[in-house]
Amino acid sequence: MMSLRYHVVSLAAVIVALGIGMLIGATVVGDRGMMKQQELLISRLDADFERLVGDRDQLLAEVEMLRRFAREAVPHLLAGRLYGQAVAVVTLPGAGEATSVIAQACAAAGAQVTVVEFTEDALARAGSSEAEVWARAVASSDLARVRSLSAMGLAKVKMSEGTRYNSMVVAAAPGVSEAGVQIARALIRESNRRGMRAVLGWACGVSDSWNADWPANADFAALSSGSGQEFRWPAQVYGIGRTPGNIAAVLALAGAEGVFGLPPASVFLPQDAASGGQSSGQGSGQSSSQSSGQSSGQGSVQGSSGR
Repeated sequence: MMSLRYHVVSLAAVIVALGIGMLIGATVVGDRGMMKQQELLISRLDADFERLVGDRDQLLAEVEMLRRFAREAVPHLLAGRLYGQAVAVVTLPGAGEATSVIAQACAAAGAQVTVVEFTEDALARAGSSEAEVWARAVASSDLARVRSLSAMGLAKVKMSEGTRYNSMVVAAAPGVSEAGVQIARALIRESNRRGMRAVLGWACGVSDSWNADWPANADFAALSSGSGQEFRWPAQVYGIGRTPGNIAAVLALAGAEGVFGLPPASVFLPQDAASGGQSSGQGSGQSSSQSSGQSSGQGSVQGSSGR
């Protein structure tokens, strides 16, 4: 006969085996449930990714469409705005490709364009007295005096015979050096003394990213402000080299006063830009009225290079 101990041991073995079986079964069932949840999650992530890729492609297509529109619309927006005017595009080192871009925009607006690009050597040699002398040469609009800067290795000059410009746009890159600040401040001081219109532009190349915080530094404050009217810039434009900045710069040269262009400017263009009038950007102060853009004549960037 089987002993009681045998029955107890057998019953215990059955109970243990049943417990192990239940544990294994629960684990397998749990793993299958987790696998199903993972499969559902992966499927949802795949669908979300495909949707995001589609949205990205659509946005890229829209951006390219808007760029094409801007390229085609700009000549119509600028035509005749600076007809009959002569403009000097004066740039400090760091402005890069924005120099040629803003020069082309001014020419498209009908202006005769002179280009003066200060060199790194000029920054190395700039002091307050030197900056004043160079500013007087640029503001004189005298061919010999302007080309003398090129002869001394201080600037690259493109200026034609008989040119007498009456306005200028001074382009500087964010983070401009102290020497660059001295040159720019000398330029606005001399321009105001002569009654010549001058526009301060912050340059940004087409391939560069624009950071609205760049101009918020000590150099910017030193360049864009000063005691009295002698250092007052009638207009400031952020993002010269980009389409909004280029259009705003042309309108500023035509007479608009204020702060325009890319952020931190509060408005891209003067409020009455469509009519060619003047309007001040928010937070910038004064405005004046002056008609520009009499006809749609085409200007050109002057090709004579002084050496």
